[in-house]
Amino acid sequence: MKNRVLIITAALAVIFAAIAITVLPDNIPVHFGLDGNADRIGSKYEVLYFVVIVIAFTVAGILMRRKADKAERSGTDEKETAHAAGNAKITGTVCAAINAVMVGLEVVFICIGYTGLTQINGTEGELYCSATVILMGILFAVLGNIMPKMKMNGLMGLRTTWSMKNDEVWARSQRMGGTVTFFGGVAVILSGIILRGYPSLTAMVIIVLVMFAVMIKGSHQIYTDWERERK
Repeated sequence: MKNRVLIITAALAVIFAAIAITVLPDNIPVHFGLDGNADRIGSKYEVLYFVVIVIAFTVAGILMRRKADKAERSGTDEKETAHAAGNAKITGTVCAAINAVMVGLEVVFICIGYTGLTQINGTEGELYCSATVILMGILFAVLGNIMPKMKMNGLMGLRTTWSMKNDEVWARSQRMGGTVTFFGGVAVILSGIILRGYPSLTAMVIIVLVMFAVMIKGSHQIYTDWERERK
């Protein structure tokens, strides 16, 4: 199922890029400054960046799913096999979620190019800002739901000096981090719905910084509590 999502999102990214290259003018606004005005005009072919990213995550996701299947078939240590297979499957799920959001952002990019938007502070520009923020909020919410299922690894999850001490601290840290990330994602979604234009982007940045600060402090507190319990 996850492979199907990966393949569908990759196909959509390619289709949307092909449409964009066909209908967009050669030069389109690709970046907006703090004043809301377009401060860089780029080529319509920059839409291909989305395709490259989506295909890269598609390949990574499929390879990790295959790794999970192989681990389940050939593992000798039941616990290690379950951990390896579980993390590989989770990586595939994360790749699928990122792909879906990237395709959404690609559509926003194409719409901005098609309308020739040069000022982000108008009604239309505010709509695109909100769409971008909501998409990012959805991604955070999905990742927050996934985090508690992750076993200790060197790639994903809330990885701090304290959370990596042992499996127990890791598990507690992921539960805490997942909760913070999920509700942070919900807050980002609400900011995209309630606020308009740059204020929603500003709110998203602030929420993300607070999320990271809370998770880092939380993982330290979890480790401190664990050490206290041992005494």
